[in-house]
Amino acid sequence: MHTSAALKVMLHPRNEYARLVAQPDDGAWLRALRLPALLAVMLGLLNATAAAGHVSASLVASEIVAWSFIPILQLMTGAGLIASGARRVTFPRAVELLFAAHLPWSLWLVVATAFQTVRPDPEIVIGSGVVPMAGTAVLLLAFGREVLCLTGRQARVRVFAHQAVTVLLIVAYIELATRLSVRIIGAAGA
Repeated sequence: MHTSAALKVMLHPRNEYARLVAQPDDGAWLRALRLPALLAVMLGLLNATAAAGHVSASLVASEIVAWSFIPILQLMTGAGLIASGARRVTFPRAVELLFAAHLPWSLWLVVATAFQTVRPDPEIVIGSGVVPMAGTAVLLLAFGREVLCLTGRQARVRVFAHQAVTVLLIVAYIELATRLSVRIIGAAGA
């Protein structure tokens, strides 16, 4: 899937997913895993830029390895969503189409990284995360309807569950990385 196809999915999700599902496709795993791999590279580049203000091959490579758990977790949560429907395409093709819904997050990550290098403010960055989350939910609803053959209600329930698991994983990561709960309890007691 080309970036232009992902942009078309973002701008016209139901129509574009319906068009992509109707196209003959063999659903090769290599192509399905290309977008998650590109996501890992993008995370490596962006985190190297945000953390060090520059990029080097060794820094980017280490960041790719360090952040590769994100696309792996997305593959796992996505597999659960894909398995929940009667889908009109092969499983690898469904993975490929699912990752087309990542564009709101990808754009947000680029903008957030640029913002952090100019004016570091984690509260604004974290708070602005609701924008790509809402955009992704819209895309996932279209994915559920067009790719997984779900009714509107089924799509809403499954997308809600998928997004809830995603938020839970994000909160768990933040807790593990920063011990946020201890800081909140400390602030509440002060």
